[in-house]
Amino acid sequence: MTERERTCDKLLLLVGSNPLPNYITALILKPKSIRLFYSPETEKVKKHLWEALTTGLSGAQLEETCIDDVTSAAKVRQAFGSIPSDAHLHYTGGTKIMAAHARMAFRESGGKDEQASYLDERKGVLRFDDRYEMDLSKQRLRLTLGDVLALHAIKRISEDHLQPDGPAGEDAGIIAGAVLNDPSLAKRLYGIHRDEKNKRRSFEKAKADAVILDELVPGDLSVRRIPEAHWKRQAYENWLDFLGGGWLETWCSALVRQIVDGDEIAVGLECKPANGRQCEIDVALVRGHRLYVISCTTDTKTGLCKSKLFEVAMRARQLGGDLARSALVCLLHGSDAKGAFVDQLRNDVADVWDAPNTPQVFGLDELKEWAGIGGRPNMDSLRRWLDS
Repeated sequence: MTERERTCDKLLLLVGSNPLPNYITALILKPKSIRLFYSPETEKVKKHLWEALTTGLSGAQLEETCIDDVTSAAKVRQAFGSIPSDAHLHYTGGTKIMAAHARMAFRESGGKDEQASYLDERKGVLRFDDRYEMDLSKQRLRLTLGDVLALHAIKRISEDHLQPDGPAGEDAGIIAGAVLNDPSLAKRLYGIHRDEKNKRRSFEKAKADAVILDELVPGDLSVRRIPEAHWKRQAYENWLDFLGGGWLETWCSALVRQIVDGDEIAVGLECKPANGRQCEIDVALVRGHRLYVISCTTDTKTGLCKSKLFEVAMRARQLGGDLARSALVCLLHGSDAKGAFVDQLRNDVADVWDAPNTPQVFGLDELKEWAGIGGRPNMDSLRRWLDS
């Protein structure tokens, strides 16, 4: 069936825990007015969605209806007692009871199948009840990372991973080549200017005992010593962060940028939820309707890699639901009687992740392919994930 545009004048949305499907649907259908049906439990979600719609669909009139008990079929049906004949009901959000009885009330009020829809996150399509579908990947949504964060009231604190007085992107490539040839180097770089308790030495002590990088990393890095004689404390801190693992984030984001070409990519994104502790997302981007989140670690312990994998998977799921994709980029390598460590990690997460967006794991072997260690650079595995 040929893709054609469907729009509506009046859109009815059921507010659930994740506002993204509703927001995407509104961008597609381009309504002139929107009514949000929510419960006391989803009032904050409604507020964030309202604010996002006000910005994303300027000119659309917004209204709201609170259903104080969404477990009551009678109260849900009562809320939908008077529905305009030209309204469109989108029932992705809300509880199952809310969605079921809203749909029945809509039909009883004369709503036609082509005026009702839900967003199939697993297939990435907007499905109408008359069996028509709109492929989300073919829609020009212009969805941004800022939109996704705003829907969850997450404030961006910082996203500039490379500081003016810090390392450059070329440095990340040089270090990546050296570490992928000798993974033990990652631990030595992390240990620069750390004492026996694994704490960083003071800037003053480090200046008195500078580390010569040429002796650790072959290649022409932009600095030769840590710290350089003319540095101030911030430059020292920036370089230690970079050598301790930030290089992997920078290198990974550069490879992603080669593939996606033009999409906004955030690296070392520090953010804070409205009611939560500050967190950092290593690499994040939005392509079309999907959020992609990558966690990077130079650690080679299976337990820590698994922890990082589940953390990034949960973060992506919270922000983008089943539309999101998550991945771990790490230096994990080797095997035991149970098989390759990377495969074990993939199997572990697949067993408990009942969703189409099973987190991906990229280990040392894939990273070597990306860098062209032992052959020509091959980023097919990364490209397939970004196209998933």
